[in-house]
Amino acid sequence: MKGIIYIAHGSKMPDKNEKFRAFVDKIIKNRPESIQRLAFLEKDDENVPLVAGEMLAEGVTDFLVMPMLLFPAMHAQEDIPEQLDSVLNGRATYHIADCFGDEVSVWQVALKRIEDAEGLILITAHGNKRFAEPDRMLEQVVHNMQEQTEQRLQAAMLYGALSFENQLAETEAQEITIMPYFLFDGHLVRKIKRLSQPFIEEGKTIHFTDTLDLDESMVEAALNKLEALDVSRHA
Repeated sequence: MKGIIYIAHGSKMPDKNEKFRAFVDKIIKNRPESIQRLAFLEKDDENVPLVAGEMLAEGVTDFLVMPMLLFPAMHAQEDIPEQLDSVLNGRATYHIADCFGDEVSVWQVALKRIEDAEGLILITAHGNKRFAEPDRMLEQVVHNMQEQTEQRLQAAMLYGALSFENQLAETEAQEITIMPYFLFDGHLVRKIKRLSQPFIEEGKTIHFTDTLDLDESMVEAALNKLEALDVSRHA
């Protein structure tokens, strides 16, 4: 039997997790599988081994795995497979869909967030020093966005080679907007704001837009990745 497990990072703030449940519920309603569950990578309950084990007990032998993540890095490439392997232990197969941060319906939300922004606009995501793929994906996202606006856009990351701090230090622009390319507001977005403060004190004018904020139009993005996974499995 086929089932879908949606795997999100998880938050220490219950309201964020509830918002994620509501978002995933919209995806679930558009899929035919009778067993679909949401699990969290960093949560004592509803974690991946627990939820996957429950699905296994319900008869799921073929797992479609939808990472509720924008870009593939440590969580998608290491944590998710390790946690699934620990509980499935060869008793079921699993196939992991691509992360959905490069989908049109996602970056279109980002375009809406910056529509009134002026000056240099840094589209700023998480980033990772060990993984280059998120950088390449974000640069392509920003390229796609740039084709639809005359605003000046640059790809930036909190961590890694596309460091937004380096870009703030090197740019001659005095008016800058940071668009946090994150699923919702949280401690990493607050960290970006905190690290921007010295540049504000030096005289730069820095504005911040809202995050993607789990906009319901992004449901399409996850559905597209699941459909692509279905196609690849039967090719």
